Amino acid sequence: MKRNVMIILIVLTASMLFSTNGMNMIGYGPRSSAMGGFSLGLLDDANSVNTNPAAIAFFKNKQLDINLGLLIPKVNFENSINDVEGESQIFPLPNFSYVHGANNSFTFGLGVYSQGGMGATYKDVKHDVFRQYDMDPMTPDDPYIGDLEYHSMIAYFKIMPTLAYQINPHFSLGISPSFGYAMMEMKMPYSILPSEMVGVVNSQTGMTFGDMFGAHMDQGGLGYQEITAYADMGDGATAMGIGARVGASYRLNESFTLGFSYSSKSTLTLEGDASMDMTAQFGQAYERMVGGAMQQGAPDLATAQEGVNQNLSDMGIDMSLGMIAEYDAEIEISWPQEVGIGFAYKANSQLLLGADFKWIGWKASMEEFKMKFNNGNNQNINTMMGSEDLEFAMPMDWEDQFVIALGAEYAINPMFDIRAGYNFGNNPVPEETVIPIFPAVVENHITMGLGVNINQRLSLDMAYELNLNKELEVNESKIANEYDYSTSSLSENVLHFGISYKL
Repeated sequence: MKRNVMIILIVLTASMLFSTNGMNMIGYGPRSSAMGGFSLGLLDDANSVNTNPAAIAFFKNKQLDINLGLLIPKVNFENSINDVEGESQIFPLPNFSYVHGANNSFTFGLGVYSQGGMGATYKDVKHDVFRQYDMDPMTPDDPYIGDLEYHSMIAYFKIMPTLAYQINPHFSLGISPSFGYAMMEMKMPYSILPSEMVGVVNSQTGMTFGDMFGAHMDQGGLGYQEITAYADMGDGATAMGIGARVGASYRLNESFTLGFSYSSKSTLTLEGDASMDMTAQFGQAYERMVGGAMQQGAPDLATAQEGVNQNLSDMGIDMSLGMIAEYDAEIEISWPQEVGIGFAYKANSQLLLGADFKWIGWKASMEEFKMKFNNGNNQNINTMMGSEDLEFAMPMDWEDQFVIALGAEYAINPMFDIRAGYNFGNNPVPEETVIPIFPAVVENHITMGLGVNINQRLSLDMAYELNLNKELEVNESKIANEYDYSTSSLSENVLHFGISYKL
């Protein structure tokens, strides 16, 4: 029951999150988001709970912020046989923060945040392995199946109690431990090298299924460079994680403030159910086997199939069991450590300027996806793979990211504030490992927003982010041959709305 409640919560708060700075949103709340994600030098934004916890030490009032983001992404994938747009969807991203300001040295806060994530959904994708086969090598291949779905979602949700301490009127420190809940869904073809099929075909020679599938057809093999199954974790794998953010704020004077923030790395081991469907790959291999039998002198198709079936039976393959296996899955991912420094400059009573500079350590956290599939229940696949327990590592090889966020806020009058900003974060994803369901490649973000001060207690804020289209071209992929000479692109429109109330 508790797990179901948490799943409902994560779906409501982060149905599917797309990345802007890697897998992180550029800003939290409409004020920061309108100013390009600038936040570290702000001393009057309750969302500092998730950016620089030291800043809330300067609050003298109790403040409640409720924010909602609406994310509208656009993704595209193109290779030699596809040119497909991702599903058009709008994803809600609510955040909540509360600061219990008081006239003493300690200030408490609490935040609930959709921290970030990534993902995409494509329908009707074509793949060279996933075709219709009639087992007759004398006829051409039938059309593509045409209803293949590529889908991913990684979402990270955090609850952050916060404590800040004001050492003196100029300097404060703060800490926000985080209790995270992550969820991951994935549906996609997954390819491995034939050499990973270590099940033994012939105990006398030591020949493996990998040897049989990988050897050139002129040498009696099946000639495959990779073996592809359809992997499905559509029910989602989940994990709990902990981390912390610490910060410092220094108010030099009424005009100039410095902020510093550090967030720790958080490692998450997601657990759930997964299936591997090798039906299409084995059907294609079976056709090649039958074709080889006919070339070797089988008088007709039925005789060739009978001989192939017998050979497979001798290898331990029971055709009646099919080629779909269910597993207990574990996937290890990490949310990266982050270091940032920023400043805010109050030029006059109306104009606020600010900038943040951040380093995000994707290199250490997104080197690879480590995957374990245990207790496989299909004897055929266990026989070919050599075990009911499998381990894979999908290379990611992300680079560290450097982010600059520039923002400005101008008070037109006591009621209206206008805001604008720019955010740049270098794309951390190398072309060799980008795939359409992990399109975390956006670099440039243009932002703007409006604040409406209803009275001294209540304000309404809104913001708009235009995350400019970024396209990444792949020459030779480290993931699978289908991504060779492909392109993946991502652009986003994001709307933010918020209510801030001083209690």
